[in-house]
Amino acid sequence: MSDVREAPSGPSESEEPEAEREKEGRREPGTPRKGRCATHPGEDSVAVCDVCGRALCIACAVPVRGSVVGQECLAEVLEDPPEMTVSAGRPSPARALVAAGLGLTLAASILPWARYGDASGMFQAWTMHWSLVATVAALAGMLALGLRRRLPGDQRVQAVALVVAAALAVLGVALHGMHPPPLSERDPLGWGVALLGSTLALVGALAFLKRAVRSAG
Repeated sequence: MSDVREAPSGPSESEEPEAEREKEGRREPGTPRKGRCATHPGEDSVAVCDVCGRALCIACAVPVRGSVVGQECLAEVLEDPPEMTVSAGRPSPARALVAAGLGLTLAASILPWARYGDASGMFQAWTMHWSLVATVAALAGMLALGLRRRLPGDQRVQAVALVVAAALAVLGVALHGMHPPPLSERDPLGWGVALLGSTLALVGALAFLKRAVRSAG
């Protein structure tokens, strides 16, 4: 009798590579193919994210300080920029209005604020009367504006100081108009310019305070 050999029940050697290829061809859903972008499987990868190691295509790769990062990992690499409420070198409109108003009030102190008698000459607004309250307050407000550029701090503090200075300037001008020096009356030119300047300063200071409180909140 001739020996009869049974055929092996397992897969043949020729079937094994094919089975392995089919197994390798099966991928989990959402898993990119090798050499493909993790976000865009239809695109070739050009780099690997230095943070998470994902493959990146040309659209996803973002160069950051000598490394390549995916868009999802940018927040971990980039620091939040400092918040700036006022652009450097250019004052806010509110502060500019305060400066213009206080400057106009100080310029008005050169002119007479009253007719006849005291405070009827040039620079007489700096004499001992209600006009002195307005001029000193305007000067203090201008100093507060100048010091803020050199001393860092909370803008709300400066805003409150400007509101107080502008309010005192308006008060001093108003009281000078209601109670001029003895035997005199207010001069419409100097006093009127001072009233206009101090009012503008107060409006700007209130707007600046509102913006500072909103930014801090």
